[in-house]
Amino acid sequence: MNKKIIITIIACVLTTFSVFAQTAADIADLRTKAQAGNIQAQVKLANCLLAGKGVAVSHTEAVKWYSMAAEKGSTEAQFNLAYCYENGLGIPKDWDQAVKWYTKAAEKGNASAMNCLGHLYDSGTPGFDKNYRKAVEWYQKAANNGNASAMFNLGNCYYLMKGVDIDYKEALKWWKKSAAAGNTAALFNLGYSYMKGEGVEPDTVQAFNYFYQLADNGDARAQFEVGRMYAHGQGVIQDNLKAMEYFTKSAEQGNPNAQMSLGRYYDKGVYVDRDFEVAAKWYLKAAEQDIVDAQYNIGNMYYNGMGVARDYEQAAKWMEQAAMQGHAAAMTGLGICYYYGQGVKRNKDLGRDWIRKASLMGDTYAKEVLQNLR
Repeated sequence: MNKKIIITIIACVLTTFSVFAQTAADIADLRTKAQAGNIQAQVKLANCLLAGKGVAVSHTEAVKWYSMAAEKGSTEAQFNLAYCYENGLGIPKDWDQAVKWYTKAAEKGNASAMNCLGHLYDSGTPGFDKNYRKAVEWYQKAANNGNASAMFNLGNCYYLMKGVDIDYKEALKWWKKSAAAGNTAALFNLGYSYMKGEGVEPDTVQAFNYFYQLADNGDARAQFEVGRMYAHGQGVIQDNLKAMEYFTKSAEQGNPNAQMSLGRYYDKGVYVDRDFEVAAKWYLKAAEQDIVDAQYNIGNMYYNGMGVARDYEQAAKWMEQAAMQGHAAAMTGLGICYYYGQGVKRNKDLGRDWIRKASLMGDTYAKEVLQNLR
């Protein structure tokens, strides 16, 4: 099942509703009030200590003040104390304690705490088993209380069949609610659903609109999708210059698929003047992120000295990485390197084995090479 949703969980984010102190005098005043038992001052002081606002960061002291205020019933303190337990800030990680304090906050109507409980049960950790049904239960409560992240996470549960039967329409419903509530991450999932026709009739124009909104906010994956749709004229008038613009934006943010695409375009002279040096640069970046075609292509460029200085060791290295992932042409290239001792210690038998594997996978060049080796 090929699932390309942008992220399976939106994790918990610390909430600091209280205003931060700005000066040393503010901190001193907060300390005096906190020591006197003022709950609001305890929470404000803890927030400052956790974030390093007006005072040096001290997670340990922040936990101390959160604990005091949480015990006295402060919902903000309970939530933030749970967050500290979840992430090991100022105290050893303890998801049981995180659940305890998130639950206390959730029982007082804190929707963020409800979403975080869902996240804990959704993710699991050593010593704390996943429980998708409980995750869905808490996501649903948070979503019903207007939490946009929970709406997104609940949609993912329906999409990935986690704690509920798979239901693309229900997933789409919650992603739409999440997007309407301001969660831009949902836009990618909506775009992909309309592109593939999951839970809705395929509509490339609507898919493009969703991707474009997110791409405009700087999302690298959405920028790649917009570039791809411009390149193929899907949901928008085909525009090579726009395609390159969005591929470049995405690639410069580190998206490996966009890097691979740019490498191919410069390699083949598609949309741009042919430039092996630029092609090699982008192939290498994508190869370093485990894009198998890029690994083969940069290996081939090292082997032939195209855009880079000829380097058989680098060629064999990248061919091997691609070959180990089942890339037939890379198996042929690696086999040749071993057979002739190029960049690796010569081993004719191993070289022939790799080329034979590629031939059995249907690589026509491998078949030619095998015949010449006989």
